[in-house]
Amino acid sequence: MSRLFLFLLVLGPFLALGQSSTGHIDGHVNGPNGHGLEGISVLETSGRFSALSGADGHFSLTLPLGEYTLITRSLGYQEQRRTVVLSPETTTLTVDFTLQPAATALQEVEVLGRQETTYKSDYSLVGTKTATRPIDVPQSISTVTKELMADRQALRLTDVVKNVAGVTQYSHYDDLTIRGFRNGYESGFRLLNGLRSGFSYGNSFTQAPLTVNLERVEILKGPGAALYGDINPGGTVNMVTKKPLDVARQAVTFSTGSFNTMRATADLTGPLNEQKNVLYRFNAGFEKSNTFRSVNDTRSLMMAPTVTFRPTDNTTLNAELVYTHIDGYLDRGITIRGGDLYALPRSFTLSQPSDYFRTSTYYLNASLSHRFTDWLSFNASYLDFTYNENLSEHRTLNSYADAPANTVMNLRYFDRRAEEYTKNLASYFVLNVATGPVQHKVVTGADYIRFTTDPQSTMFEARQKLVNGVATPLTLDLKKPLYEIQDPTKYVRRPLPQFFVDYINSVYHTTGLYVQDQLAVTPRLNVLLGARYELFNDERDYGNGEETIPQRRLLPRAGLTYALRDNLNYFASYSAGFRPLKPEFLRFPERYGRRTPFDTETSYQLETGLKGEFFNKGLLATVAAYQIEKRNQLVPTNDLMPDGTTVYRQNDLVRSRGAELELTGNLLPNLNLNATYAFNHSEVLDAALAVEEGQPLANSPRHSAGLWTKYTFVTPALRGLGVAVGGNAVGRRRTENQVQNTRTGELYWAYWPGYTTLDAALFYTTGKFNFHLNVNNLLDTYYFVGGYDFFRASPGAPRNFMATLGYTF
Repeated sequence: MSRLFLFLLVLGPFLALGQSSTGHIDGHVNGPNGHGLEGISVLETSGRFSALSGADGHFSLTLPLGEYTLITRSLGYQEQRRTVVLSPETTTLTVDFTLQPAATALQEVEVLGRQETTYKSDYSLVGTKTATRPIDVPQSISTVTKELMADRQALRLTDVVKNVAGVTQYSHYDDLTIRGFRNGYESGFRLLNGLRSGFSYGNSFTQAPLTVNLERVEILKGPGAALYGDINPGGTVNMVTKKPLDVARQAVTFSTGSFNTMRATADLTGPLNEQKNVLYRFNAGFEKSNTFRSVNDTRSLMMAPTVTFRPTDNTTLNAELVYTHIDGYLDRGITIRGGDLYALPRSFTLSQPSDYFRTSTYYLNASLSHRFTDWLSFNASYLDFTYNENLSEHRTLNSYADAPANTVMNLRYFDRRAEEYTKNLASYFVLNVATGPVQHKVVTGADYIRFTTDPQSTMFEARQKLVNGVATPLTLDLKKPLYEIQDPTKYVRRPLPQFFVDYINSVYHTTGLYVQDQLAVTPRLNVLLGARYELFNDERDYGNGEETIPQRRLLPRAGLTYALRDNLNYFASYSAGFRPLKPEFLRFPERYGRRTPFDTETSYQLETGLKGEFFNKGLLATVAAYQIEKRNQLVPTNDLMPDGTTVYRQNDLVRSRGAELELTGNLLPNLNLNATYAFNHSEVLDAALAVEEGQPLANSPRHSAGLWTKYTFVTPALRGLGVAVGGNAVGRRRTENQVQNTRTGELYWAYWPGYTTLDAALFYTTGKFNFHLNVNNLLDTYYFVGGYDFFRASPGAPRNFMATLGYTF
């Protein structure tokens, strides 16, 4: 007994120490919107004890009793410190952190990955070239995050715009209507990480970009010319690519769906060394689909490796190389038979089985951010973009062989090999300085953009073929269409058209010099002032040696925000825009159906409204009203010159007025919302065609709305299950060109009917697996997303589904 007592006496202090000498800290790391942040390091100052936050932001630490200072560490968020004391009386503590995005870590060129997983983005660079909260930018910005794209299974950019107020499809190409104005082909281009890409310009606008490697899509409403140069007045589309994270994440998905569609994606990211200053990301995607259009099978492949290197805390470099190949058909839409919009099925096509459309895009995007001091940083970006196409197609000649009955279509055949190059170099400084009580954030820099085509590009056009030695027009009977493998060697070759000669001799370059100042005048009042001087030139030998046709423009911008409350800002702004014309429109207007040179397009926007963050900053709400005026609007007509060149007209003045409402984010942690409504009243005030005056702008609906809401159950019995519903409503839209009355032969303005579609989805997550099923156009509505005229109408897809199984590891 005495031995047992002695043993307990010796062991007792050690038992007591083992029972009470350690403590436990639990907590969550949240973003400014209240959602958990994954992959945030929480450590005490000596570095001996650390933890990493989980998917819901939770972390846990066990450490000896004592006083500690906890620090959060992350590339994308500001550091936060918290001092705590673990004692015998308090062995368990709960410590929560709420982190703000770190402007110095993000720097001003986006080179680091986004950690949030919500429909709302807490910052944007497209509005100011600096990491700025959307509510602090005096211009409307709409953002669609990768989470919303994934929930809607949006593979192409045209699927994304369903979730943006005031944006609809102009056609089924990469061709949009933004606040009443066309944005595609020669009237708009897509930005990639703030740099001009080859998407949606020249020939490449016939295919919408894939979203496989996109972090989010931003649309800056109204002219963005003070920052980006020749921008169409409706808005600027910026595609932000996924950047590496400093935590390991891997995800794969496998999908199957309607139209014999199969799809797979992979998203892999993480550090490449223990110091976590070399990071990687690899995105890949593949899709094979027959599509809902006859003879229009498509196969798409994308691979996108990215590397980020941080040699010091003040310097970050990023490089990504993206390759996309699409092998399919060029879908020109359907033709309207006999004036009846619904006479032909949505699957109808002019393509022949021997047609093909093979495109490849390659781009290298590199960026550098360096912070010299707390008040001065330098940023530079480079984008080298190549678009290559190999095309064989049968398409409309924009006329009927049996007019005005309009049941037999005249065709033309194109065989085209072309390559385009777009190169960008942008550099600018950001200075944070003060003059008395006013704080300034000054951006000053220069951009250089160059667009060229491969002079070896060529094409072959035919409108007739030899039948028993007799030249016979190419036609297609819309009542009894014949689809067979064609032999182009029997086609009658036409001379190389002048418009293609102009195209292969295209060399355009522009330099933009700009300065912008964001002034914090008072704690509630912020003012933005900016200006850009654009120097646009071409390089062309017009027969008398090389000469240039310069187009110059000073582009001002001004705006203000005033904080009515801590979470609610009033804003107002003015922004100017312009679009230089291709030099041949100035040098040789007669080639395009006009005797005198065309005029450079100019525009401006006035906008005002409110922006607020609600529900613990989980929801961003924007209400805006605007007026846009554009002069010298260039419009392609339905007519062709003898060599096949499109005839253009120019409207002297058009105007768009409207209002928009947009709600994006979370009402509750388990209730996501994206809701939009737009009213737009557009009008041609001074037209080249008298009959067009007073008409709305082409493909510009007066009313449009969208909804997507997702609810995830939190009750134990249904945990992991989620449902979503949504849809779109778009009002009627005018055709770009007049169409022909099948009885009288007279021309009149036609309208694409308004439509409403309904979508739904089911989600289930268990462990690392997730499954979701999307059904689009649930009511199988026959509708048109847009189009040009009755030769080129763009039908929407019938009812379709997509089922996806994903695994995260």
